[in-house]
Amino acid sequence: MLKRFAAAALVCAIVSAAQAAERTIIVLDASGSMWGVIDGKPKLEIARETLRNVLTTVPADAELGLMAYGHREKGNCDDIELVVPPAPGTAAAITEAADRMRFLGKTPLTQAVRHAAEATRYTEEKATVVLVTDGLETCSADPCALGRELEKSGVDFTAHVVGLGLSRDEGRQVACLAETTGGRYIKADDAAQLREALSKTVAAKVETPQPVTLPKAGISVGDKPTIGQSFDVAWTGPAGANDYIDIVPAGTEEIGGELFFAYVKEGATLAMRAPGEPGAYDIRYIWEGPDKRHVLASARIEVVASENALVAPASVSVGQGFEVAWKGPGQDGDYVDLVAEGHVETAGELSFAYVKESNPVRLRAPGKAGPYLLRYILSAPDGRKMLVSVPLAVTEATASVSFPQSVMAGTEINVAWKGPAASGDYVDLVPAGRADTSGEISFSYVEQSQDSETVVLRAPADAGKYQIRYVLEAADGKQVLASQPLEVKPVEASLKAPAAVEKGAQFEVEWTGPAATGDYVDLVPKGHADTTGELSFEYVTSAQEERRVALTAPEQAGEYEVRYVLEAPDGKRVVASAPLMVE
Repeated sequence: MLKRFAAAALVCAIVSAAQAAERTIIVLDASGSMWGVIDGKPKLEIARETLRNVLTTVPADAELGLMAYGHREKGNCDDIELVVPPAPGTAAAITEAADRMRFLGKTPLTQAVRHAAEATRYTEEKATVVLVTDGLETCSADPCALGRELEKSGVDFTAHVVGLGLSRDEGRQVACLAETTGGRYIKADDAAQLREALSKTVAAKVETPQPVTLPKAGISVGDKPTIGQSFDVAWTGPAGANDYIDIVPAGTEEIGGELFFAYVKEGATLAMRAPGEPGAYDIRYIWEGPDKRHVLASARIEVVASENALVAPASVSVGQGFEVAWKGPGQDGDYVDLVAEGHVETAGELSFAYVKESNPVRLRAPGKAGPYLLRYILSAPDGRKMLVSVPLAVTEATASVSFPQSVMAGTEINVAWKGPAASGDYVDLVPAGRADTSGEISFSYVEQSQDSETVVLRAPADAGKYQIRYVLEAADGKQVLASQPLEVKPVEASLKAPAAVEKGAQFEVEWTGPAATGDYVDLVPKGHADTTGELSFEYVTSAQEERRVALTAPEQAGEYEVRYVLEAPDGKRVVASAPLMVE
């Protein structure tokens, strides 16, 4: 169902723009996470097929182009390319380009949309950009701010955002890019929305949007909260599935970038968290309408200072590291700790940090979800005392791993991951069905990931069924948060060497193979089974364009073998050989 809706969402945005006879550029997410699976099919294949089908329905004179990001290299926020410039009759070129595209890099979606807008000459003519993404911005940019900028400087610019498998929270963070430019954020999470998108958008004529009647809502708050304090907010309103209450600086009109929020479905009275700076703020009811999000109600509050305070997240996932800013005496021996809800003793904490070390201090959530407390503990001559506390909800952690579903033995695997990224978390490769969090064949810590999105593992030498997992390192033990199957196929390798050479002569060997790091071609006596004791060898690399290495024959005549040796995490393997006679 999700796969079909994602396709319909793309149909909705592209066809509508193209049939309005405007210049349109599709921005395609080609990051490594597009290897993730929806309904048993990689998202990248869904995107390719959808493009292929959609582009057959647009008019031949429609000016279409294709921008991509993350398709050429890992860890590079500048990996953005206008693959097909906007022009009439580009449907076939866009389809072919998407089919050839690799998916392996980061997600610089904000800058990619900016480049696409510039390529459409959005400051001179009407233009549309359709962003198809399965993730959030990972290159320290603000898509909401870009949306406001493009709306202000464009002649008639519109951005649509299609979220491929995005969660509710993720969609909320990128919807602003579409909403600020008059476009639509289309979620892939409902079959009814799929049918509606297909029926209303795949049409010869784009209908003029109808005015939306805003429902009534109300906000009620109590006394002035102090900085970092939890306080209750009562609300009335339509209670839509994605409606929420947020906190923003007083006078803020934009939707997005809130300081704190809570979905109204959590209850008629919500526990909110005051910001860490005193001042005036607005509490708002945000309604997700049929066209975009709207502010239905607002109430002004005053957040006041306090001698003792803790400013911390209202919730974190299990095992996650987080920061707590503090205000208090700051004496030697004072500390901030984390305890179970209801714990009153000033001992038995699950995590703590002395305030003299830093402000904020850094703590780590326990491995079990539930309600907890953060406390400032004063170290006084007459004993330790709690000066202030705030609640902390520890939630179940979620994670995902995305990668090609099948690889050749011994080759490198780029694995895109999402997860808590706590210290000690790692991605590993184990045999299929393995439940233990040990005995991995290959692994990499996520905190050592160069681009904070992908790690590189090495496939084993033996073909078969395996799995790649995200493993959380929590205070009370390791937990597997995500797992996806992997098929390792046998190595395809071959050697072409002379039938005979003179002793001591240098000769060339042509090779084919995975060319993974550490692979080499060697020369050994006939029947030599060990992957050591070679008489001559040379490493192979993909940089060797002619796929040739040079070896030297021994000084003793006789029968020998030339071998391709695969270097894998579970040991070396001879995957190809050819006889050689030394005369």
